[in-house]
Amino acid sequence: MKIFVICVVAGLVVLTCGCIEEKKEGGKLETALVAVQVTDKITENFSHVNVTFSEVKIHKHIEDDNTSWITITSDPKTVDLVALNLSHINETLGVAEIEVGNYSKLWINVSKAVGILNSTGETVNITVPSGWLKIQQLHLFNIQKGNNTITIDIDLENSIHTFHGGEEYKFIPVISRMEHHHEKQLKFHERNHSKIKKMVGNRAPAIDILVNGSLVEKNAWVNANESAEFNASATLDIEEDDLNFTWDFGDGANATGAVATHSFSGSKKLYKVTLTVSDGIDEAIAIITINVHVSS
Repeated sequence: MKIFVICVVAGLVVLTCGCIEEKKEGGKLETALVAVQVTDKITENFSHVNVTFSEVKIHKHIEDDNTSWITITSDPKTVDLVALNLSHINETLGVAEIEVGNYSKLWINVSKAVGILNSTGETVNITVPSGWLKIQQLHLFNIQKGNNTITIDIDLENSIHTFHGGEEYKFIPVISRMEHHHEKQLKFHERNHSKIKKMVGNRAPAIDILVNGSLVEKNAWVNANESAEFNASATLDIEEDDLNFTWDFGDGANATGAVATHSFSGSKKLYKVTLTVSDGIDEAIAIITINVHVSS
């Protein structure tokens, strides 16, 4: 099975009237148009990859102010990235009028991803464990009077991760390129992955749990008074930070480490097991239900 590379680009600032004005009394604000496009990289793992973008917002840099967010769009839009790639067309996510000035944050929310496997035609859900793609840096984008274009390329080859031989897929956006154009002049262009990595906000770990060797999404079944293995060693941290694992088995017992064993007495038929994984900055929590079988 070949590997796809799909890039998602957020960009292209265009005003309907063809110009953008500075903020003034009785006048208009600058207008920023955010679009999605696919580059010439294609994929053969999937014949379609439908990604739903739910919100795009930008933050004007003001010292000690976390309220100056401007929503580019909050209307969910689903884009078939493969179809866009093959057709060499762009897809607009949203448009908004924004003030000229320095913007230090651009956040894009991905709420859902679904793919169709090329090999079997099967439709598979691609889990999105870290919905917000947070791009942030002091003096990130200097929006000036005129047409501005912000472009974000997402490398899908490094964004879609396969687990358990294709039983599960997870999508965590990885940026390969960022650009800012003002009119036809390039103002900002970054392809250095180490520099881009520093601009992208930390993502919480993507938890993956096996119980007695079987993938668990919500429920698992074990026998009473028999030791069960809980394995979260495939948990992914896109920043490759050291992870701390804490298990709460719901019966008063706790454990640490990626792999833990535990037996349930059978005094109850259902237990809620909680796994908390921290990368030192953010933490992710997964709760699964353990169904305990008591022999008659």
